[in-house]
Amino acid sequence: MSTSERKQPLIEARDISKSFGAMKVLKGVEMSFERGCVHGLVGANGAGKSTFLNIVGGVLRPDSGSIYVDGTPTVVTGPRHAADLGFSFIYQELALIPQFSAWENMTMRMRPKTALGIGDKGYRRRAAKAVSDKLHLQLDLEKPVSSLSVAERGLVAIGRALVGEARFIAMDEPTAALSDAECVRLFQIIQELKAQGVAIAYVSHRLDEVEDLCDNVTVFRNGEVAMRLQRGDYTRRKLVEGIAGDSTVSEKLARRRSPICSRATPALEVRKLSCPPRVKDVSFDLFEGEILGLAGLVGSGRTELARMIFGAESVWSGQMLLRGRPFAPASTRDAIAQGLALVPEERRTQGLVMEETISFNTSLGNTAAFRRKGLPLVDERKTRNAAKSVMDRLLIKAGSPGSRVATLSGGNQQKVVLGRWLLRSARIMVLDEPSRGVDVRARQQIWDAIEDFVNKGGAAIVISSELEELEACDRVMVMAEGKSVGELEADNVTETKMLELIYSAKENHLW
Repeated sequence: MSTSERKQPLIEARDISKSFGAMKVLKGVEMSFERGCVHGLVGANGAGKSTFLNIVGGVLRPDSGSIYVDGTPTVVTGPRHAADLGFSFIYQELALIPQFSAWENMTMRMRPKTALGIGDKGYRRRAAKAVSDKLHLQLDLEKPVSSLSVAERGLVAIGRALVGEARFIAMDEPTAALSDAECVRLFQIIQELKAQGVAIAYVSHRLDEVEDLCDNVTVFRNGEVAMRLQRGDYTRRKLVEGIAGDSTVSEKLARRRSPICSRATPALEVRKLSCPPRVKDVSFDLFEGEILGLAGLVGSGRTELARMIFGAESVWSGQMLLRGRPFAPASTRDAIAQGLALVPEERRTQGLVMEETISFNTSLGNTAAFRRKGLPLVDERKTRNAAKSVMDRLLIKAGSPGSRVATLSGGNQQKVVLGRWLLRSARIMVLDEPSRGVDVRARQQIWDAIEDFVNKGGAAIVISSELEELEACDRVMVMAEGKSVGELEADNVTETKMLELIYSAKENHLW
């Protein structure tokens, strides 16, 4: 690489603006990406980070402004053109084709041909295997993506970005679904890419990662660049203040000080629930007015347990009691009818109809409540008013109830899912990774809504890979390899004690 190449940014964005209808999401953004540098992009959900990267990647066209590549004005006409320029992307919401295998998804942008001009599948398989080995992936590359867990899909998306000779890699929340070991390996790969002169854009709400990895950081706020910082100039506290626009927002969730929790009669009793090998003889009680956390590593059985309770997975053995009565939901519809709600781990495919409106999604599955009197027709005014009440209550940032959910940030999408269940007056809510990919302010708003729900007599189960987040719960059950390995209450609900239970289970060969 020549000296002039090193001095000249690989990518330079000048005065980039973008609007969706009346909402301005980017306002004159200027930024550059240098070779061999990790550039952090942080900001609240809806601040404009993902929209900006979508413009660089050719998914969206800016209303005004220019992109320069190697100093040359360049109109990125689409994702294929971006790939030809050497740009690769790991998006927060994984753009994978479910029916394709892992190796096909990882190499879909490759176009190798044999001497006869036929697509060379063997070459693509070998390329996928090489990246899989580099990342130490423990998954069958022949399996369709639809059969993989959310964490495994995340690894496939990372693998796809590393296939080929990328000059620029944008990573949007790449660690959201990864285990600690997988995160460590990804960080090692990032350092290797830096050494090779690859320019990297790194978007994350995990500010400790930003602090450790990034050479410089740009803070987005309300579609504008609010702050530019070099390594050594920023701290986590300074980043939080820049994101929020004030010094009153804390990255750490406050512990509940006066929970309204009655231990007289459990809202839900689970006894020896099993579906081997994923869940094995799990028992616990959930009380009204309580937030119960489920902690554990990826693959510990937390999500499977939640889906069994909600009627989405089969139960092989065991018993559940709902407010003292036998509870064995035959389906998710049955569970919903009995007052249960699930905010799923994968909101885009399991919780939302992305191309529909906020009104449609908040009324989904509950159209009977919005019918015109005496008629089978849905009253659109009622659905809009209900959606508007959810938007006001949860501070959803959108133009109107008629806005498409696909145009919302990840945090606002999550609030739409949560709002749907609040409209249905659910009694028990199960939330799987409710604040994944969500900024500090939106996370606090989501937790405020959960606390308000339980303080009004509801009960909640919260699954999170962020152990620090679970410190806000009244009680935490720790899982390992499908089993409950311990419970923590009150002041014992700490990240340290949760880790002790998780890793003592490993040392005692409970996994």
